Amino acid sequence: MSDLISRQAAIDAAKAYWYKPDIAGAIEQLPSAQPEPRYTEEELRVFQHGISLSLLSKRSAQHWQYDEDTATEIKFLERLYEKVSANMRGGQNE
Repeated sequence: MSDLISRQAAIDAAKAYWYKPDIAGAIEQLPSAQPEPRYTEEELRVFQHGISLSLLSKRSAQHWQYDEDTATEIKFLERLYEKVSANMRGGQNE
């Protein structure tokens, strides 16, 4: 269980219990604890598309001639694709 409270709950408590408008005002001026999304949905879709194209190219090259470095790149791109997909499903824009 989290011991965090919402900004609005803190403002309401300051107004209701302490009767100090300056405290409530100070709380209102604090930055949000919620992180801003790192990328927009559109940016994530573009990233995902670019990764898909890179994977397609690498897999095609790998089909004709196996290369260990290309295999490593494919694994990296597959993990990256999964991270972007998770982000689009609601994970953190890490």
